[in-house]
Amino acid sequence: MKRYILAMLILLTAAAAHAETADIDKLIETALSRNINLESMKYDVRALEHASEYAGTLNDPMVSLGVVNEGTYYTIGEEGMSRYTIMVSQMFPFFGKLGSKEAEAKYKALAQKDLLRAEKLNVIHTVKSLYLDIYAVQESLKLQNTKLKLMEMTESSAQAKYSSGMMDSRDVLMIQREKYMVLEDIEMLKEKDRMLRTSLAHATGRDSDEFGDFVQLPEREVKLSAQELYNMAAQNSYTLKSMENEVEAMKANVKMKELEKYPDFTVSLGYEPRPGFTMSDVYSAAVTFNVPLYYNKRQLPAINEAKAQKFKADTVYYNMRHELRSMITEQMASADASGRIMELYKSGISAKADQTRDAALASYRQGRGSAENVITAVNTSVEYGMKYLDKYAEKQKSLSALNVLTGGALYGTIIDEN
Repeated sequence: MKRYILAMLILLTAAAAHAETADIDKLIETALSRNINLESMKYDVRALEHASEYAGTLNDPMVSLGVVNEGTYYTIGEEGMSRYTIMVSQMFPFFGKLGSKEAEAKYKALAQKDLLRAEKLNVIHTVKSLYLDIYAVQESLKLQNTKLKLMEMTESSAQAKYSSGMMDSRDVLMIQREKYMVLEDIEMLKEKDRMLRTSLAHATGRDSDEFGDFVQLPEREVKLSAQELYNMAAQNSYTLKSMENEVEAMKANVKMKELEKYPDFTVSLGYEPRPGFTMSDVYSAAVTFNVPLYYNKRQLPAINEAKAQKFKADTVYYNMRHELRSMITEQMASADASGRIMELYKSGISAKADQTRDAALASYRQGRGSAENVITAVNTSVEYGMKYLDKYAEKQKSLSALNVLTGGALYGTIIDEN
């Protein structure tokens, strides 16, 4: 009997052994290259980088060409006061304004670049999470199909006993009911598998949800404490770095608004040639500056608004630091709990459940035991296997989330700038 079960399990997995394997690294590479949101963020980064290049430059100079003419007809060269005029003007902001504007643009570009890196880590995490979920469902389907085969085999034994008059029809009905419940579970798992594969196709920018066979990813562990992980995250989290740069941009904006109360200067140089006369050409120079006469109604409210935005950015940043600690603690607790449950199953519970299942099947086939015992033993064996798969996926997803929170530093995930 045990040899029959072993042979059946081998046959159930033989097809998968020759199936094409879904490569997690290629899926991640495809997702990073085809993700529409990432492409949009890349254009935002380029736009802000270009903005930072010209933010610190002066405004274009102004050139004025004109004619001063006496009378109603052309009198240049005839009347002494008729002349051409050429004026060049250049506006110079008050000291520090250009530097503040340039700093604000630079920090905004850095913030967007860090957001792009953070989003890339999120894409990697999404692909890994979907891969793990699909693997767990795939292996759960194998367990349910094995359970179905065992139920069919037990049903055949029960029908043979019923036909020979050794028992009534209750066992046959009980096993058939359990078999139909297994078929229902299989259909639900297939539907879940289709939904997950569709999500993975969307995440990787593929038109097809055919990926091949999903394999177990290498198990990763964390040897660091929650405090060590938090310190790593505080230094490497791209989300925090983005918020830090946003705060610096707001700081530069406040400084620029405060400088708005000081006047800008426009230097003008003029030249007026007088052709045809012995009179000398005229040269002129002038400095024009604005007077902040309405400071209380214009500059002061703008300063207060900039300070309010800076305070809001500070609040969001410090809240994120506290939230980061909570998220790390939560993911660590989830990974630890899943790991302990996995160890519980690996320590012998699953093996004992399989032995109990095999013994119950063998006894029933030999005319001993009840169908209820067989169903309970098979259900327990399959349930433990599925729970182990769920906890394996849950643990690895939590560790992947920790890698995102630490900016990829936990497992050395390198995120390029492009």
